[in-house]
Amino acid sequence: MQIKTSLASAIALMFLAVPPALAGQKSFTLPAQPLSSALHEYAQQAGVQIIAPDDADGGTMTRAVEGVMDARQALLKMLEGSGLEIASDDGEVIVLRRRKDDRSSAPDSEALLDTIVVTAQKRVQPAQEVPIALTGYSAKQIDQMQLQSLRDVSRLTPGLLVSSFSQSSPTIAVRGATNTFTQIGVNKPVAIVVDDVFVPRNSAATFDLYRLESIQVLKGPQGTLFGRNATGGTIVIDSGKPAYGQSSGSVQAGFGNYDLHQVDALVDVSPGDNAAFRLSGSFKAHDGYGRDRLTGNEQDDLDSRNLRGQARFQASDYVEVLFGADWSSDKNGGRTLSSKTLGSDGDRRTSEVGVPQGFERDQWGASSRIYWDSSAGKFASITGYRHTESGERYSGVGANYRFLSGTARQATTQDNDDVDALSQEFRYASPIWERGDFVAGLYLLDEDASRTLFNRDYAAVTGVLANHVLADQEVKTRSYAGFVDGNIRFSDQWSLTLGTRYTYDKKAASLTRTDFLNPVNSFSMDDLKASWNELTSRAVLSWKPSDRMMWYASATQGYTSGGFNTEASSAAALARPFDPETVTNVELGTKSQWLDDRLRINVTAFQMKYKDKQELYFDGITRILNIENAGEATIKGAELELEYRPVRNFGFMASYGWLDTRYDHFVIPGGADNTGHPLGSSPKDKWALATDFRIPLANGAQVVGAASYAYTGDYYTGATMDPNLFIKGYGLGNAQLGYESAGGRWRLIGWIKNITDTEYVLTPSTQVVLAEYLGEPRTYGVTFMLNFGGGDAR
Repeated sequence: MQIKTSLASAIALMFLAVPPALAGQKSFTLPAQPLSSALHEYAQQAGVQIIAPDDADGGTMTRAVEGVMDARQALLKMLEGSGLEIASDDGEVIVLRRRKDDRSSAPDSEALLDTIVVTAQKRVQPAQEVPIALTGYSAKQIDQMQLQSLRDVSRLTPGLLVSSFSQSSPTIAVRGATNTFTQIGVNKPVAIVVDDVFVPRNSAATFDLYRLESIQVLKGPQGTLFGRNATGGTIVIDSGKPAYGQSSGSVQAGFGNYDLHQVDALVDVSPGDNAAFRLSGSFKAHDGYGRDRLTGNEQDDLDSRNLRGQARFQASDYVEVLFGADWSSDKNGGRTLSSKTLGSDGDRRTSEVGVPQGFERDQWGASSRIYWDSSAGKFASITGYRHTESGERYSGVGANYRFLSGTARQATTQDNDDVDALSQEFRYASPIWERGDFVAGLYLLDEDASRTLFNRDYAAVTGVLANHVLADQEVKTRSYAGFVDGNIRFSDQWSLTLGTRYTYDKKAASLTRTDFLNPVNSFSMDDLKASWNELTSRAVLSWKPSDRMMWYASATQGYTSGGFNTEASSAAALARPFDPETVTNVELGTKSQWLDDRLRINVTAFQMKYKDKQELYFDGITRILNIENAGEATIKGAELELEYRPVRNFGFMASYGWLDTRYDHFVIPGGADNTGHPLGSSPKDKWALATDFRIPLANGAQVVGAASYAYTGDYYTGATMDPNLFIKGYGLGNAQLGYESAGGRWRLIGWIKNITDTEYVLTPSTQVVLAEYLGEPRTYGVTFMLNFGGGDAR
């Protein structure tokens, strides 16, 4: 241990001692951010003092600056579009002033579109400079559009669909890529990443979104840079970080119908220029949107509590450390699965299951992010730990046994899981040289997951226990990956990105299946092992004819790991693992900004080819429900996103997504032929419109408002094209209107979601009886926010 420590110290000292490359040259890493924060960080990295006009910020976002360059060159690049210029520079103190052509008024920053900062390529970059199909939302947009859950995000995002089978089994689909597997240890085609840490289990992937810096939806296979390989896409959630030298905060409280009560708060404290701390939390509770008319119990209610803390330190001129921790607990009375036939009272907001239901979840996590910057490049170490415990009890059948007849049964499920995941990523980002740059790294994931699944069936009319099975499941996953991704710049206009990633996954599974009524069907198998490896690559050719326009053509690969069907009803089915699925995506896109950065138009067209697609089906020959590599599929589509801010107080957004999905081959042995059918959860049409506005008043205050309408087209929830599993298209409208005091110290907002009280289906069910699970009804309320201290506390 002493030798290792000494070696690490020697290496650290070697890099920390590296001087700037040339006299007057320094290494800068300045993300796009509010001007006040940018000036502070620039001053630290350049080792100078900055004096700026008191009204210089005004919400202005600076341009990102990264690389080794002259300090003055870096400052000028960062200040582009800010309306500021250098008045004097003596080498130690730099004084800024407004440009002569800009002194009549403060910069009209609100007439410019939001600069959304993303880390899609493991560097801090404006989204418009990244040749990847992505939709990003800034903190301001998250607030204006009431994006409080991933389902809210999916309303406005082309290509993204978030629905739910039950509370612990959300459906998250990007461009039709998804699966509905609930087995422990299986992987999903869409990855969720929170503050650079992968969330391994879908039961932990949907939660309240509060006090975020940005949300980024990366579309298509992410098989090169991100920690966990994914065939469909990755949703990146960034909670931001506290700023040095600034202390501020805000508190927000609200109430609404269904007895909604919610409070959230954020406090940033910085005792000096080298340390900053953030604490945020939220509490939200409301009554049920539905109830079980047989038990009288509320359903689709909520009791959610969340805490998040961060500590940021500038350990030296070259090293920064960010520690984070979070905790959340939420529970409700389960879902309202309403029968459409037997036992129905005609009310779609009541259920007739007549058994106790409920969902509870506790999760917490911690992370350490260490950034080591020098003229030789930027090193990063990201360590994350996630723990989740969740439990749900629900009826899979939409009617109580008393309404059934013959041999029919009411199947109920008690689903409990316990997941621990430790991840480690080491990453190196080279300096940005004139002709290129690259990122390389290693990723390790150690996941231990266990699950107990109780299935109980009750006989028709009598309710006699007809089936009682316990599946005690455990899967250990070890994943290792190495990656490199680099850019070759042929000229100022043309560049080529090449990347590759090698992934090795190993899983060990165990299952003890106990049939309490028919012990002969019980079995136990331990330590079943399988491993897979895959090399996934990407190539992107990009052309920038101007600073405001980029065209790109790409070919990318992704893979979803194999696994075991830990719900298998036979030892033979369990012992045979299913293999990974792979996707190759070809895409052509453009990103552009017009009219002095007031109009943004992004367009992309793509084709994805699935190979060995994982599917869960009932084999008509073996009579076993199992996961198989059964399908090949093609997904074609196009997406358009437009944002326009003609004047500082008014903005408009529109988006459209078109999907054409098809199984090229999917034949169930002894069963249906799904070849030619569309993929589940892939609506052909999806579009959204949104607007926001501010009306200045004579006293300096403002009337503020926003509205949106989003339409999701028809789709099936599975591959069979069963008309009973068809979801009819629906539109949802949201709006908010309020008053903001002069200077923005406080704000009072009235809001409404699902204005027309549209009844839309999240999941239809055909198990024994036809039933349906609806999304949220119309909700409305008021919210009061108070800012204190300084800066933007959101």
